[in-house]
Amino acid sequence: MAPTSQTTAASATATIPLLYRIVLLYIEPLFAINGALMVFFQPVKYAAMMTRASVPYDAPSQYLYTQIGSGWLYFAFIQAVILRLYDDLRLWQLLCVGMLLSDAGYSWSVIQGVGGWSQWIQIREWEASDWTLFWATVPLAVIRVLVLLQSTAGTRKGEVKVDEKRK
Repeated sequence: MAPTSQTTAASATATIPLLYRIVLLYIEPLFAINGALMVFFQPVKYAAMMTRASVPYDAPSQYLYTQIGSGWLYFAFIQAVILRLYDDLRLWQLLCVGMLLSDAGYSWSVIQGVGGWSQWIQIREWEASDWTLFWATVPLAVIRVLVLLQSTAGTRKGEVKVDEKRK
């Protein structure tokens, strides 16, 4: 059962900076949809991008690509729909925790795809696809961490704090 509280929910739009909201509500859902379309319709290109073309696409494993794409569609839905419907900082932060868990797994898969840590840390050897994966993942994960660090301390943009002792 979800915890109950007498306080009003902190507003996500009043607390989270506009740039972070733009990224989470508009930019990243488009990235997620693009990723889903790539694994659904261009799995050969996706496999080459993730593995520096060292592991060829295997048609019998298409169901795994479909599963990845479905996860990205879920991501897009959460960000483009759920976050827009609920202006609740706590909910946004909880969803960002889930997204960070996914980011960790995705990043691990990228490292595995290029041959492990020993290969991945050789930044001078990175190809364009490595840089694309890095810049499409890390800044978004940083924004999620920054959302988690947003505090409800103080009053912002007309938000009213409810004093429990007065009730």
